[in-house]
Amino acid sequence: MLHLATHEQLLQRRRLLRQQRRSRFWQGSWRLAISVGVLTLLVLGLRQPYWQIRRPEQIQVRGSYWVDPDWIREQLPLTYPVNIWQVQPTVLEKALLGSPSRPSPFESVQVQRRLLPVGVIVQVRERRPIARARQGGQAGWVDLQGNWLPPDPYRFLQSRSLPKLELLGWENHPPEQWALLLKALQPSEFQIRAVDWHSGGGITLHTELGNVYLGPLSDRLPLQIQTLNQMRDLLRYCECRPEEILRIDLTSPSVPTLQLTPAALQRRWKDLELR
Repeated sequence: MLHLATHEQLLQRRRLLRQQRRSRFWQGSWRLAISVGVLTLLVLGLRQPYWQIRRPEQIQVRGSYWVDPDWIREQLPLTYPVNIWQVQPTVLEKALLGSPSRPSPFESVQVQRRLLPVGVIVQVRERRPIARARQGGQAGWVDLQGNWLPPDPYRFLQSRSLPKLELLGWENHPPEQWALLLKALQPSEFQIRAVDWHSGGGITLHTELGNVYLGPLSDRLPLQIQTLNQMRDLLRYCECRPEEILRIDLTSPSVPTLQLTPAALQRRWKDLELR
């Protein structure tokens, strides 16, 4: 009887194992079918027009003040319509950051996909143009770090929004030297219309007082600008007009000199004689 009971138990175990295998098989089959179905629905869903960027207006630009947002959208290598999952943020960032041969108006760019609503967010940090200059015959802009900025990104700005300062001889000196000069000029209390710094010559500022000669770029520059700020009453003391001043020489900022036109000097001598 013991042998028969053991044999019967073995048969029951075999039947139980077969049932468990069949159960696991069907459970696995159902899981696979559900997974395939969900994946199919997901793929079909992602191909729906909702997940597509169909027009440039779905590109949101943030941080842009000087550069026209439409220009930014034009630079993105996107062909509409494009699926949101096909958008590669790093590729778009590189396109906006430019290259040495194609300078960028941005210090940094960050691109992110947006799901609700579907679109792309472009966050930029601009290089602010502070002066006009020419490079290779092309008129453009320069930022405070002396970087060349092409004109196209700013073509939609109104003229009153653009800087009036002009840099003459910009190509004759490296950006690092221009950066030193431009930063030193920031505290100036006088309107500076142009900076004339041609090759082999010193620095001349065209100001509302007249031409101010600074000489070569040196560590005296902050003191020179400070001295210039202290000359706000110069026209009253010299009894002259800006057009009668040939040059204000600040090469020695502690002892500035004033050079008048011959006509102005002659008038002053006549005034002295009458007195």
